[in-house]
Amino acid sequence: MKSQTSSPNKQEQAYEWIKSRIMDGTFGAGYRLVIDRLARELGISAIPIREAIRRLEAEGLVEVERFSGVRVTRIDEQVYVETLSVLALLDGYATALAAPHLTEADFEALRVINKQMEAARASFALEAYSSLNKQFHERIWQACPNSYLVNQLKSVQERMDTVRSTVFMLIPHRTTDSVAEHEELVRLMIDGVPADEIESFARRHKLATLEAFQRWRKVRQG
Repeated sequence: MKSQTSSPNKQEQAYEWIKSRIMDGTFGAGYRLVIDRLARELGISAIPIREAIRRLEAEGLVEVERFSGVRVTRIDEQVYVETLSVLALLDGYATALAAPHLTEADFEALRVINKQMEAARASFALEAYSSLNKQFHERIWQACPNSYLVNQLKSVQERMDTVRSTVFMLIPHRTTDSVAEHEELVRLMIDGVPADEIESFARRHKLATLEAFQRWRKVRQG
């Protein structure tokens, strides 16, 4: 009896093909993925499609529902808007508090992370980009002397983690803007500008993603 598995090449082919269409927006948030249809389109059996979908589910890019099948992960938009608004306020304050305590080693690490983000953006590796974005800000928070504030930030950010890469997928231009804003934020902290300027810039940096998401939502609803 033959094992019900697919060749690694076909499974990888299916995985990369579906993922690329999720990432470029062809399969948008909530889009229903029909396994038999995808198999016909790729000219392969359903088995590698199912295996690819299991990988995509583990990465949080699709969700498998008992009665309605497989869909590209959807966003609870109101929760996202409210959570990111709070994160912007907390992050701005924490960044301002942390700035005087950052060392040259910290600044160099931030530059390296930002370069890695730029490379991830260029290759459209949005999961890696999202993870690096998180690392960038957490590197700054490590220098924040207010531990309660940092704990609150981490708690709020955990709520964002499940949708962060999906949001960058929907508004990919933010990946380019965000890298440039990170460069400017590092420059401001190195130059030792007043704390209120750093706080304001860091807050606007977070809110820019929220504003871009809201513009996308209005276009979609329109």
